Amino acid sequence: MLTNLEEYNNPLLYDDENEQYTEDVAFLLTEAAKESGIILDLACGTGRATIPLAKAGHSLI
Repeated sequence: MLTNLEEYNNPLLYDDENEQYTEDVAFLLTEAAKESGIILDLACGTGRATIPLAKAGHSLI
């Protein structure tokens, strides 16, 4: 029996299914630009949102 949790067992499958969704990344980049300091990225998974934030120059934990 497959469940909707299967994609979390395989990071490549998760990325394939979710990499096209970027609306949250644009929002996070906009909000991060308004603040200073280190961003605490809980449950960052495979880095879909973390990597763009780091590439934009933000410090993350």
